[in-house]
Amino acid sequence: MDPRSPAMPSAEAFELALTMLGREGVDEEQAERALLALGSEHWQMRRLLVWLPEAFAMALIGHMELGVQLPGTFTASDAQGELHELPLDREPVFAAGLQRALVMYHEGPRAAFRAICQRSSSLNAIDNALNTGADLQGAALSGPELLDIPAETYLAH
Repeated sequence: MDPRSPAMPSAEAFELALTMLGREGVDEEQAERALLALGSEHWQMRRLLVWLPEAFAMALIGHMELGVQLPGTFTASDAQGELHELPLDREPVFAAGLQRALVMYHEGPRAAFRAICQRSSSLNAIDNALNTGADLQGAALSGPELLDIPAETYLAH
């Protein structure tokens, strides 16, 4: 792991986030409250709720046979507003989430997998393009742009 990578949230927080995100009727605020009540720090909670849906969506998009090139990077702004492009493997929640997503894609539960994917901005972009009739063969999907997780999270550890 890159020494600049932030610490992985606790296994208990990771599992709770998956459970909350995998329920259709749970909104993000409810998931936030549950993670904070567990004792997760705010920045750890935000990383779980942002990255798990993106990881699950990448697993799904990779299986959709659309010919889309998956991203290898994401972007985040620092305190001065400078945008940084960073490798996806800098975020351990993404890597762990992708591993879990691949298992759930093949073994289930499919309803929870689908509920988590539906929270992803990347999947939303793919759905929007497909709904307009776009041919995505050969297209490159941009990585997520983090709006509420600062670049400093990934720059100085």
